[in-house]
Amino acid sequence: MIALPSIAFGGFSGSAKGVTARQVGGRSILSLKCYPTGVATGAQLVRRASLKKISKSWVTLTNEQRQEWDRLAEHATGASSLGQKAEISGLNLYVRLNANRVMAGEAIMANAPAGQVAVPNVEYSTVGVTPQLVVFGGIKHESAPYKMVVKMSGSQSSGISNGWSKTVIISSEVEDDWGEADVTRLYLKTIGVEPTPGQKVFIEAYWLDTSTGFAGQVYKDSVIVTGESSYTPRKRVTMDRLLPDHEQHVSSIDVDFSSGAPVIQFDVMCEGHSNVASSEAYLDQDLPEELRGTSWALGRGNGADGKLVAQSYVMWLYGARYGDPAYITFAHRGGYYVKPTEVFGPGILY
Repeated sequence: MIALPSIAFGGFSGSAKGVTARQVGGRSILSLKCYPTGVATGAQLVRRASLKKISKSWVTLTNEQRQEWDRLAEHATGASSLGQKAEISGLNLYVRLNANRVMAGEAIMANAPAGQVAVPNVEYSTVGVTPQLVVFGGIKHESAPYKMVVKMSGSQSSGISNGWSKTVIISSEVEDDWGEADVTRLYLKTIGVEPTPGQKVFIEAYWLDTSTGFAGQVYKDSVIVTGESSYTPRKRVTMDRLLPDHEQHVSSIDVDFSSGAPVIQFDVMCEGHSNVASSEAYLDQDLPEELRGTSWALGRGNGADGKLVAQSYVMWLYGARYGDPAYITFAHRGGYYVKPTEVFGPGILY
């Protein structure tokens, strides 16, 4: 028989087999040791390696730097225990904040932040989860240095009411695009399988202040996976949406269609072709009827003398027809024609 640590011995601390006793705020706290329950993923191994590196870097700090971290820790708290806020050491705070920064692609900071900062709460209007699409809509945008951290679970039984312990980080730097964030590829890369219709996916999201490492309040949500989403993502044409086996006359393209208004944002590098003052981009998906038509935008390129040449362009947006794919024609209409030319700015779809 193993004698387990007891709260009757007020000053006791240490481990006995799978049980650990520690002193927190004058209380003796018992807890079970945690052991890995499965094979670590690549992301988990990277996370553990970064924590080890951050912990070792603590000894490279000066005494003054460590004292600043200790002072900041006096105003910070750890996870609550028995209804009381747990104290946190300067070392633990140093590791926590720098782990958040490294996760978001930032460098380890040696100097403690001036103080604890208030981080905004995540706000969005909807989440659509289908086997083909995982998207957040209506996100209230926050500018740098904030990045949105998203944790999601794989498909769980619809009867489970608390599955947030199953969530894993799918991205530490989600950036919304006009209030929309398509995380389908991030989800599939991290979870490895598509969401299953009829089952439930658990979600955690929070803003991270990458300048300090402080995180905001975690927003918890859950959603039932559907076969088809009622949410229609905003249409966008980028290089990965062009037909790979078709001749293209653009070296870069980002055509962004707004939702609810006939407004388009162009950012395209047109290379031209043959002796025609125009370029075509052939799409791998059809354009809906409401996104077909004519638009105008400005163009600019460098002339033979190196000087900037201003131009104007008309765009014709065609849907798939007669066996041909949908495509966009960028036709030169004003100014001296040079190649390549950047077509940019907003346009109205007629």
